Amino acid sequence: MKKLLVLSAVCASSLIMTGCGVFPMKGNSVSAVTLDHIASDSIVDNNVRPVKRGESKCMGVVLFNTGDASIGTAMKNGGITKVHHVDYSVKNILFLYNETITIVYGE
Repeated sequence: MKKLLVLSAVCASSLIMTGCGVFPMKGNSVSAVTLDHIASDSIVDNNVRPVKRGESKCMGVVLFNTGDASIGTAMKNGGITKVHHVDYSVKNILFLYNETITIVYGE
């Protein structure tokens, strides 16, 4: 009985620790960070003017995650066909609430 209880606790904790999809900023209990996309990525073209802006968002609360923070979705939401640069806005509160916003600039 005791072994079954220990095994159940180990399985439950491993599911809780690995089941969350949005943990972009491990190590900080509370953070709000803006990150730049890697400029050498093939999708980024610095010859494009950044006249349009598109956003996509995903968020997670404990084990429940929703949204699509992909660059493609942000391009679609902003009507962008060519990307100048990409920013990411990341919020993390005690590993309980996570939010990632992808911001794409281009034309």
